[in-house]
Formats: sequence, structure tokens, C-alpha cells
Amino acid sequence: MTTPKTLNRLSLLTTMLATILTCGHVFTSCSNNDDDPVSPDPISDRTYQLDQKITNRRECHALKMIASDVLNLKFRQVVFEYTSVGPDLKTPVRLTGVISMNTDVYNKLVTPRGLMLYNEFTCAKHGERTSQNEIDDIGLYMNKYQDIIMVSADLYGWTLTEDKPQAYCCPEITGVETIDAWDAAMQILKDEGYSISGLPTFNVGYSSGGFSALAVQRYCDEKRPDLHWDLTSGGAAPFDLYSVYISNVTSPTSGYACSFPLVVVAYKETYHMNFEYKDVFVEPLASNIQKWILSKDYGTWDINKLIAGGDGALAKDCPVNLILTPDALNPQSAVGEKLAKKLRENSLCGEGQTWQPSTKTKYYIMHSAGDKYMDWHVGEEMANYLKGHGCTVETEFGDWGNHVDYGLFQHIGKTMLLMEDYMEGTEDVKLHIQMDIIDKIKDYIDDKIEELSDISL
Repeated sequence: MTTPKTLNRLSLLTTMLATILTCGHVFTSCSNNDDDPVSPDPISDRTYQLDQKITNRRECHALKMIASDVLNLKFRQVVFEYTSVGPDLKTPVRLTGVISMNTDVYNKLVTPRGLMLYNEFTCAKHGERTSQNEIDDIGLYMNKYQDIIMVSADLYGWTLTEDKPQAYCCPEITGVETIDAWDAAMQILKDEGYSISGLPTFNVGYSSGGFSALAVQRYCDEKRPDLHWDLTSGGAAPFDLYSVYISNVTSPTSGYACSFPLVVVAYKETYHMNFEYKDVFVEPLASNIQKWILSKDYGTWDINKLIAGGDGALAKDCPVNLILTPDALNPQSAVGEKLAKKLRENSLCGEGQTWQPSTKTKYYIMHSAGDKYMDWHVGEEMANYLKGHGCTVETEFGDWGNHVDYGLFQHIGKTMLLMEDYMEGTEDVKLHIQMDIIDKIKDYIDDKIEELSDISL
């Protein structure tokens, strides 16, 4: 079940985990207003039946190639199908999601202590979703102490709809499809006899998954007020897409060359935007959108290297003029204006946003000051937006290295520890998490940082 890519992630995850966990706590949670996350959506305007159906049950072993002598992260997954809507927000489409839990929770030997919505980060290649090969991303949350149940949505463009373009960083689509998956999963858990009524719930995401977590929060605030998230956590995410665009066009290099192309391709295909790829991208990228991106035959770091002409070193600090045309680098040009307008519309904070975030939710926003994928100021902008609307916000913008150095693990570790503030048995579990996971992982991977450079996030 572990691929070369997951090996890298493993290493990355373990490494980050070490630091992250040592650094502190971050997380997100959501609980139903009537303390029952299983309740049907009483005020949803859903016009279709979810028709959820379990399609697979499997045993997983995360991080086994890297840290099997440190952790025993075995867990179970229940893969399911459900009905949601496609990118037009009208056409019903069958999608997939996954429920994960450690073996004791799965076998009902222990009672679950909490429910988590995990929003997965950037995927570009076949088989990269949580219900498929990317189990290492979630493995650390499946430890034997926290006993949580996790739900993840595969979203449009993956698994059953993998022949279609993904709706990457499209907040309204992500919100609908994710909450449909959550509702479907809650009903499955109820039908399976799990005791989940009244449990605290957590809404978590890092990188583009952090964008998705805040998109879900906005969707619930505006469309599903029957769902309340106690704490929403987003780490190192492009919350203000317009701000990220301006950073890209004013910086000489990019530490993650594929990120903007993935967004532009998703927007052109999803929203049918009126421009040609040659208007935005230089060659050879412009002529290879189908082969490199839409085919889903390449992972993100494969795409980065292709953009950089096969030069792995250059791919880590790629000149933007190897990615974008002069017009795309100019927000005042015809194509630049189109991109800027759509990116501003889809941002979660910044100019023109009217979202009133729930002040009943606590927010955790973190971003490493050393992030080379995107500037940390985007996290600060999101935090300021939330604070400006009267929300309680905890922030951390320390330097934990690059996006996939200790930054990711900082987010995971803080999330795990903060979750304990909402669950019973807090102090004892925190102690075990610190000693048996955080400290041991740190000792094991202190010398592994150099292996993290090719992680896809």
C-alpha cells in the first residue's frame, strides 16, 4: 500500500510530526448544534438523496516503511459512495469518501472520543486520495490514544470521476461535496452502531486542505447553520488566492512551480474561463497541459521538474518566467484581469468578501515564516479577517522551515494536542502522545529533513 511517493510523504510526515508535535497544538472541530452530528440536514436545500453505500472495508498500516519500529499505526477504513453535485452545483454525481478509525474503535472495543473532518491537501496523480494510496497523511491521527473517527471526501475529479478535471481550490464546490460526504458518513456510522452522538468534532486541513477547511467553515456558516464547528484549523493555506497570485507575479522564483498552473487549469476547465493556455503559460508547459496535468499521470513534483526542464534543483526554486507569460505576470493585462477577478471571487478573505464567520467557532491559523511554496502573510491575512469579524483566533507564524519541512508536522502535532482540550481523559492522553509519538518520532527523524524536498502538498 506504500508507494515511492508515500515513502517520501512518510519521511516527511514523520519528520514534521516530530517537530510539529513538539511545538504545540492546532486543530479544528465541529459539532452539531443539538449535539448530534448524526442528525439529518434539517435546513439543507439539498434536492437529491445521498444514497450512501459502503463499497470497501480495508486494513491499513501507515508509515510502516519508515517508522514501524517507533509507531504501530494500524487502522481500518470504510470506503463509501454517495451522491453529491458536480462543478455546476446542479448535476447529481456519485463520489466517494472514506471513514478511518483505529482497530479498537472499529471493532467497538473502545468508544470513539471525537469526530474529525480531514481535508486532504494537493493531489495531481491517479490514486492519491485518502481512500486510495495516501494513507500516510492521516496515519498519525490514527494513533491508539486518541480514538477518533475521521471522515475524508475524495471530491470531484478523483476515484469515480477521475476522468474529469479536479475542481481544485473551488470553494463553493468543495464545501457542498465535503459536507455531503460528512452527512453520508454520519449516517453510515449511525447505521453501523457506533456511539457518536454528542462527540466533539474537528475540521482540519493543511496546505490546500487548509483552504478546504475554511471553505467548509464558510459553507456551513452560510448554507448549513445547523452544523457548528467548535474549532477550525488551517495550516499554510492559500486562503486569499488573489494575494497568492500577486505574490507569484511579483516574485522572481517559485518554490512550488505547479501550484498556480493547477489552479488555473482547474478554473479554466471548471468555470469555462475564456482564455487559451498559451495566453497564461510559456512553453513547454502551454502545450503540455493535457499530458502533464489533465491526464493525472504525474505527481506534483514530477510536474515541477517537467516545468523546470527536468532540472530537479531548479524545480525547487523555479523562475516564474519559466511558468507564466508576460501577460499572465501582469494583473492589468486582459488575461491578468480575468485571472485576478476570479481569484478574488474565490478567495476566503480579502477585498470584496462578505462572509461573516461564526464567532462561536475557535480558529487556529498557522504558517511557517520559512515557507517557500507561498508567503506566510496569507495566513496572517486570514487571521486578520477572522479577528476583524469578532472571531477568537489563535495564530502561530514561527519559522518551522519550508512548507514540507517541520511546518506540516507542526500543524499535525498541535492539532492532536489541541483536540484533547475537547475530549475526555485529556492530560493522560496528552502525556502519552508527547512521549510515545512526538518524542519518539523526533528522535527517529531528526536527520531526515533532507528527504522532504519532493513531497506533494
